[in-house]
Amino acid sequence: MHDPLEPLEPPSSVNETDQFSIEVIDIFGSSPIRLTIAITIRMLDVYRQSHRVTPRFSIHAEAKMLCFLHGVYYRRHLAEQLRISYDVYLELHRRIDHRLDKVLGHDSDNWRMLNSCPACQYKLTDEPPLEFSILCACDSNNSAKLVDPAICGRTSSIWLSESYVDAFKDEVRSARAHQAREQRPTRDPDNPWVDEPDSVDSAEPHTVCVDRWRNAAPESQKKMFAIFKKSGIFITVCQHGFLLTICDMVRSSELMKYPIASVKKLMDVFGSNILYGYDVKCAFEKILLCSTLGDSAKRLNVQGVVPTFHGHAHNRLCQLQHHSKHKLVFSESNALASEIRNATEFHRHQALDKHFCFADTDRYAALSDFIFNNYVQALTSISTTTIFLGNFHASNATLDPDFDGDLEDERLFLQRLARKKDESSVEIDYVKALNEYEEDAGNVRRRHTHAATKRDQKVDVVVDYERQMALDARWGPDHPERVKAQSRITNHLYHKAVDDVERLVLQMSGYKLCTQISTALKSRATAIRNALTRYNKYASQLNPPRPPLQWEQIVDYSFLAEFDLLRETGTEIQMKRWANPSYRHASTQHLAHQRAKEEIRRLNVEVGRLCTKIRDDTLDYPRAIAQLELDNPLLAAHLQRRWQWLRSANGRHLWRIEQILRLPRYSSPMSPGTCEGRQCEVTSALEDEADEGEGDEDALSRQLQDVHTYIEGLDHHRVDLEFAE
Repeated sequence: MHDPLEPLEPPSSVNETDQFSIEVIDIFGSSPIRLTIAITIRMLDVYRQSHRVTPRFSIHAEAKMLCFLHGVYYRRHLAEQLRISYDVYLELHRRIDHRLDKVLGHDSDNWRMLNSCPACQYKLTDEPPLEFSILCACDSNNSAKLVDPAICGRTSSIWLSESYVDAFKDEVRSARAHQAREQRPTRDPDNPWVDEPDSVDSAEPHTVCVDRWRNAAPESQKKMFAIFKKSGIFITVCQHGFLLTICDMVRSSELMKYPIASVKKLMDVFGSNILYGYDVKCAFEKILLCSTLGDSAKRLNVQGVVPTFHGHAHNRLCQLQHHSKHKLVFSESNALASEIRNATEFHRHQALDKHFCFADTDRYAALSDFIFNNYVQALTSISTTTIFLGNFHASNATLDPDFDGDLEDERLFLQRLARKKDESSVEIDYVKALNEYEEDAGNVRRRHTHAATKRDQKVDVVVDYERQMALDARWGPDHPERVKAQSRITNHLYHKAVDDVERLVLQMSGYKLCTQISTALKSRATAIRNALTRYNKYASQLNPPRPPLQWEQIVDYSFLAEFDLLRETGTEIQMKRWANPSYRHASTQHLAHQRAKEEIRRLNVEVGRLCTKIRDDTLDYPRAIAQLELDNPLLAAHLQRRWQWLRSANGRHLWRIEQILRLPRYSSPMSPGTCEGRQCEVTSALEDEADEGEGDEDALSRQLQDVHTYIEGLDHHRVDLEFAE
């Protein structure tokens, strides 16, 4: 096929005549010779946009629709011919986009990663420094599977190749080899996904997070059906939802090599001060710091947090850092599953690449709304937490709270608690045997024959323990060592009751969020009530007794954060202020207040970046269009079309920015700045007319109008479009 952006040349043979004529009238054929079907470019363009907004709308559905419209019986080869034409059409778009990117200077290495999100990456000179240069989140999705096909395909620059990812396949084994080997406790037989660990994976300490998150389990347990060559995708997105990296998961579930490769790419491209959110950050961070990337991660200040949605399913120590909130992207890409499951690798990558490209375009159009809504949410949080903390201080005048200090104290306490091992000792086993023996001895008269046999068996067990412990006399009910061991047995029963309540509440929350099955909820609620009864029974037997739990307390999803504190039965925790529920709630409000103020500072910076990016677009695009009109008018028309949409979206952003400037606590500059690495081409005509925080409504209105007029006036005279508001 000839380049459509170059002048047409006459056909060199008769066989080329048909295709040449069809291309002149903007119609595609499915074959270069002997054409039987012609497909208009307009129809392909309509399908491209339809598939963009409805990914489930497959090429087969489009072919059937066209057959119905034209009164033609549908045959499968028609869909294949349509697919061939559509592939050529998308290849044409790819070549056009490549040439336009070259004209605009957008063709450098990693340009898409470095410029996908203006709010995150369009850094300005002299802007206030931020603690983290970029906030991102990573996760996997197994809906994008691929049944093993013939390999043939092309990917965009944002994809991480299999060879790039496989370079980190041995990092888990190497990292765990440096960790102290510990005996893993006996696993719950009701857990359906945990297999027997191998000798290498057994070096990993057992944690509650491993039990609850399959992607934190040993690598040997992360298996996938052999029928799938690609078992899903692993992506990284910024806090606004723009795609940063993507890679295939090959014949496996979520191995640690995928996030390690993603973090390596982030460090190579963005450098230092990266904050990532990952649902198994606690397990992943240990592997990362012990891997070959460990020194670089520490030097570049790469830190991780557990996302808010997953936080309560982790232990308490994992929840003491502020969690990231990121926009989920898989709910949209899941719609592609039925189309790409049995496609070729080329068509799977093509569909995913186009989907995420369209998704980034949509997110850019909604970026100012995202910033505005976050701004309003942060201001609301500051207002509500200020009122709450004011009331708390007024009602606790004698209390001198130190929320930040108490948070650090809780972190240190939980770290010490995690290192403590309350393992079963011979004394506990001995007292258990005594209890069982005495219980059976009381039934001798009622069931003499059967109970006597059991009693003799228990006596043998007791005598054996007494021989091991070299006891001269049997421990009676009041023996100090027996009383001490009995207390530890009570603690074991109490902890078991806590675990039962937590497990059932967590499962109930999963039903609420995922299935909404009323019968399952009813059944689960009954099990929780029974576990709650057992918990209250053993809690009352502790010394000192723990307060009973009520049904109304545990049905709150946030109560999952308290279970680690409930497990601790020592007197030390009773003296801690942060263990008090009301004080802990006040501490949460204080930390939410601090995080909201941090969000305001970041949003002020993001508004300035977006405003500057809009200003720079009004300089770059008209200039490039004017130059192309002289060199290549056809290519200029395509760039004009791209600029038409971009200018419309930027107009919406300006309208939103005006609303943001009117919000309280906004302290960012009122005019665009200068992007780092870009020579300042214009001088802002705007001057501050009032000091920060001062000025009447008329002055502010004039400033807002100046911003809008200033940016609009930069537009090139060749582009005659109106801002869409």
